[in-house]
Amino acid sequence: MRAVLLAAGEGRRLRPYFNRPKPLARLLGLTLIERNILSLRECGIKDFIIITGCYSTELKDYLGNGEKFGVSLNYLHNPDWEKGNGMSAYTFRKDYHKHEKFVLLMSDHVFELDLLKNFIKEAENIKQDELLLAADSQLEKVYDIDECTKVKFEGNYAVKLGKRLNDYNAVDCGLFIGTGALLDALSRSIERGAYALTDAVNLMAELGKVKLHFVKNNWVDVDDYHSYKHAEKILLKSLIPAKDGFISRVFNRRFSIRITRLLASTSVTPNQMTLLSFLITAVAAVSFAMAKPLLGGLLAQLASVLDGVDGEISRLKFLKSSFGEVFDSILDRYGDYLIVAGMVYSWYHATGDSMALLVGAAALTGMPMSMVFKEKFRNALGKPFIPEIHDGIMRYFPANRDGRLFIIMLGGILNLLPATLILLAIGTHLQTFIRLYNLRKAA
Repeated sequence: MRAVLLAAGEGRRLRPYFNRPKPLARLLGLTLIERNILSLRECGIKDFIIITGCYSTELKDYLGNGEKFGVSLNYLHNPDWEKGNGMSAYTFRKDYHKHEKFVLLMSDHVFELDLLKNFIKEAENIKQDELLLAADSQLEKVYDIDECTKVKFEGNYAVKLGKRLNDYNAVDCGLFIGTGALLDALSRSIERGAYALTDAVNLMAELGKVKLHFVKNNWVDVDDYHSYKHAEKILLKSLIPAKDGFISRVFNRRFSIRITRLLASTSVTPNQMTLLSFLITAVAAVSFAMAKPLLGGLLAQLASVLDGVDGEISRLKFLKSSFGEVFDSILDRYGDYLIVAGMVYSWYHATGDSMALLVGAAALTGMPMSMVFKEKFRNALGKPFIPEIHDGIMRYFPANRDGRLFIIMLGGILNLLPATLILLAIGTHLQTFIRLYNLRKAA
């Protein structure tokens, strides 16, 4: 499919806060229209039509032909953009291919990526005389509902839409799968002097041709500064993956998300953050070896927090790469080795007890097992290992990397390195055996 992005309006309510067209207002390091282009690219869409109007030159100059985004961008200009967004949508008729289905959305809306993915999957179920509309029936969660276009629906089909509709049970998310039927409805609506996209959608709704897809993820129409800040919150919250361990979810993310927010507008890359996290881990290891456990523990925890930032920046700015994923995993393993080696050296140097070497070896063999198990689980079953789902009560046991570094921090603060290493050795192997047992039982 191709995607049609409406970017013709003036964006007057947001303009006082940003000295550029609204689609080019930056949100956490990317412009609003960039974020939609890259989100749709993640859904497999590579061909885009941008409908311009008020700021045609600015948009073309900034976006270019799409090469820098790995997509193809073409432009259609709507000289009558002031009449309404229906005129902008109807401009697409100039490039429409017969029997084509296309994604139509507003360039200033922000959607969680999973919302777009789930919506686009429904395209194959839409008939050529229908329109698919993303609708949100979770009204208590809708942001600034007074400004939303309301939808009255029965079953899975819209009956009527309108901004001032009093009897409604959902709202329009500004996201469509269109067909030639929508362009025909726009033609009829415009002939009557009704220029809003909603006017054409209502013509189709009267015929029972507006099918609804009810969204479960977050979205927002960035219409003013307050909705802009709400969009920022939505995006930051969406960065927390389901596979997070307990410590990462309840502790680390409170700090890493704030750091990511500060770094989003800079040119810092995920791989640079991965390297920084590793270097801090190395300094933590040296601190332990030099009998400075307090500093070592605090640095280990800082490295753990920063270890989450690289992934957050990657997801936020669509910078994910296969190399980056492998690079992060390799440096994490080296970092774990260095920290344990530093702790073992400190214990052995202070006491001469060979038990330090045995416990250190047990900890070193156990610490990579969490990652190994998750990778093998994903490869064998074709789905990610989610501690919240698959670990049961053991999800609270701090044996994942975030939990191990948290234990190391506590061990450094309390100066209990032998006990910390023993706990790491026992905990990592125990977690592995329990996961194996649970997998065997479920098989």
